[in-house]
Amino acid sequence: MTLFFELKISNTQYSKGQYYYISTDVITSQLSNSSTVIVHITADNGVNLAMGLQHYLKYYCQCSYSWNGDQCAIQSFDQLPPVPEPVLVPVVSNFRYYMNVCTFGYSTVWWNWSRWEREIDWMALNGYNLPLAFVGQEYIWYKVFSQIGLSFEQITQWLTGPAFLPWNRMGNVNNWGGPITMDWLEKQRDLQIQILTRMRAYGMKPVLPGFAGHIPGAIQTLFPTANVSILSTWCEFNGTFYLDPSDPLFGKITQLFITELIGVFGTDHYYNFDPFNELAPPSSDLGFLKQTSQQMYNNMLAADPKAVWVLQGWFIVDYPEFWQANQTQAWFSGVPIGGFIVLDLWSDVAPAWNITEYFYGHYWLWCMLHNFGGRSGMYGRIPFIATNPIIARSLSDNMMGTGLTPEAIEQNVVVYDLMSEMAWRSTAPDLEEWITQYTNRRYGKIMPEVVEVWMSMVDTVFNATAYWARRNMGAPESFIALRPSINFGDNVFYDPSVMFNAWHVFSLVNDSYVISTETFQFDISEITMQALSNFFMDTYFNLIKSYNVSDIESFQRESITMMETISFMDLIASTQPELQLGVWTYRARLWAYPDNETPSLQNSSNSATLPYEFNARNQLTLWGPSDSVLHDYAFKLWGGLISDFYGPRWNLFLKTLLQSLENRIPFDANNFISNVQALEQQWVLESTIYPILPFGQGYNTSRYIQSQLQIF
Repeated sequence: MTLFFELKISNTQYSKGQYYYISTDVITSQLSNSSTVIVHITADNGVNLAMGLQHYLKYYCQCSYSWNGDQCAIQSFDQLPPVPEPVLVPVVSNFRYYMNVCTFGYSTVWWNWSRWEREIDWMALNGYNLPLAFVGQEYIWYKVFSQIGLSFEQITQWLTGPAFLPWNRMGNVNNWGGPITMDWLEKQRDLQIQILTRMRAYGMKPVLPGFAGHIPGAIQTLFPTANVSILSTWCEFNGTFYLDPSDPLFGKITQLFITELIGVFGTDHYYNFDPFNELAPPSSDLGFLKQTSQQMYNNMLAADPKAVWVLQGWFIVDYPEFWQANQTQAWFSGVPIGGFIVLDLWSDVAPAWNITEYFYGHYWLWCMLHNFGGRSGMYGRIPFIATNPIIARSLSDNMMGTGLTPEAIEQNVVVYDLMSEMAWRSTAPDLEEWITQYTNRRYGKIMPEVVEVWMSMVDTVFNATAYWARRNMGAPESFIALRPSINFGDNVFYDPSVMFNAWHVFSLVNDSYVISTETFQFDISEITMQALSNFFMDTYFNLIKSYNVSDIESFQRESITMMETISFMDLIASTQPELQLGVWTYRARLWAYPDNETPSLQNSSNSATLPYEFNARNQLTLWGPSDSVLHDYAFKLWGGLISDFYGPRWNLFLKTLLQSLENRIPFDANNFISNVQALEQQWVLESTIYPILPFGQGYNTSRYIQSQLQIF
C-alpha cells in the first residue's frame, strides 16, 4: 500500500466559520492489484491547515511534538494510517493568541532563528494565529528617539539589558542590566524580520508593539514643557517616566513609531501596549481614565487607520484596589467596540470577564497564564481549563477566542496540550479518555498503569483550587530554590504520596521503546524532580523540629539528607537538555559574537560577553540588586544552578543553624541574609562555563536516586 498526503487551502464552505477537514481516499490499481491511500487535509487558511495536520498526527498517528521531546514511532509514509471516517472540525475560536510580554524575557530572550523557527511551526500545528511579536522593537525606538534628538547614550541609558527588556517595554524598569549595544539592536531587528516572514507565511497575524507613553527621561531636556510625570515605583526600582497622551508630543511619537515600525517590519494592524502594567495611573478620576484610553487609541488610529489595540487585561486583577468597577468601565468606554481585543490574561485562576460585564462589550479572549517567571514545578488546573472556556463562550458572544499567556514556556506540556485544543473544542473532553490518548502519543503506546498514574495527577497535582493558585501564583515553590529561612510553611496543595507513587510506577516501566523516547525520559526526570522537591520539604520540616528542640544529632542527620537531595536534584536535572544552566548562559554569550563566528564552549566567555552573562545569571536569581524583593522569582531547577547556586546557600544556612545550636545562641536572620547576599552576588558576577550537553540518562539516574534514598 502506498500513501500520500494532500494539504490544501480551500474556500469550500464545509463550515460556517473557520474549519479543517480530514478524509481518506483509497484508489485500487487494476493493473498492479495495489492500493494507494491519499489522506486529504483541507482548511480555510494556512494555520488551520497546520492544525488539521496536527490533529491527524495526534489522533491517528499517535505522535507528539512538544517543547520537552518528540515521539513518533512512524518512520515512513507506508506506516501512515488512513482515516476511517471523514472528520470536520469547526474552529470555534476566531483568534488564538500566543505569548505574554514577559515570555520574551523568561524564555525567548536568547533564542536564535533555529529555535524560533521550531516554535513558530509549533504555534501553527497548535492553531495559534495571533502571536505576540516583540523581538527587535528596540531598534525602532532607537530610530524614533534619534529623530527626536536624543543621543545613542541617552537612549541606551533608558533601555535595560536584554533579559529585562519586557519590563522596560511596560514602563516598570529603566537601565537595569544595561547598557545595550547597537550590535544587539541590529541583530534583533534582523531576527524579527525572519520571525515575521515565517509567521505570515502561515497566515498568522503578528501583534506588534505600540506606544504606551513610556519614554526616556532625557526627553525633558528637549521638551521641558511636555506633560511628563514619574510613575509609582515598581518592586522598589526607581519610578519611570510617562508622557501624558493629551500632550501633542505623544501623537508625534506614536506617528513616528508606527511609521518606522511598518517601514521595517510591515504590519497586520494589531498592536499591543500596556500603559499601566502593575503601575498606578496618575489619577483615578473617571474622566481622566476615559480620556487617556481614548487619546491613546486615537493617536494609534491616526498612524494606522486599521489598527486594533491588543490589551493585556492583567492590570484589572493585579490592582483591584485601584481598578474598581467605575474606573475599569471608564477606561474601556474610551475605545469603541472593535477597537480593543482584551486578553483576559489569567482566566484560568483570576478571570476578569465575569467581573467586568464581559469587558463591557469589547472583544476578548479567554487566556491561560499558568506559569510565572518560568519557575519549575508540576502544576495546573486541568479539569477547570477543560470546561471553563466553553462555559465562558456560551455566556459571552463577544468572547472571540482563547490564548496561551504564560510568563515562560517549556514546562508542564500536558496542560498546554489540552489548553491548545480548547480553541476548537465546543464540548468538554472526557479527561480519562483524553489522558489515555495523551499517554499513547506521548510514549508510543498505552500502558494502563501509567494512564492510572496520570489520572491520579490530573485529580491532584493538576487540579489546584483557584484560591490556592492565586495566593501562590502558579506551581508550589520548591524550597531548594528559595533563599533559606527558618519560617517556611507547607505549600503543597495535594498529598505528596501521589508524586512518590508516580515516581515508583514510572521507574518500573520496562518497555524498551517507551524508555528510549525523549518524552518518557523527560517526564520521568520531571516527576523525579517534583518528588525530590516534596521530599526536601518534608526533610526541612524535620530539620526545623530538631532545631527547635536542640537535638543536634537529629539536626545533623537531616542536614546530610537535605544536601544529598540537592545533589540528586542536580544529577537528575543534568540528564535533560532542556534543564541545563549551561544552555541558557551559552546562548546569552553567543549574542556577543559576530554572526560568522561560533566560539567553542571552552572559549565562549570574554569581556564582551560579560554583560550578557550577567543578564542571564541575574534574572534567574537576584532579579535586580542584591536586596531585590524579586530574588528567586524566576527560579529554575536546572543542572548547574542547583549545585552551584542553591546548594551553597543551603550549606551556609545549615552551618549557620548548627553554630547557633552548638553555641546556644539564637539564629541571627539578618546576619545570615547579609552573608547569603554576598554569596549570591559573587555567583551572579562569575562567568563559569557550564556544560550544554546532558549527562547520563533520566530513567537510569532516577532509579539510582531511588535506590540511594530508599524512599519506598
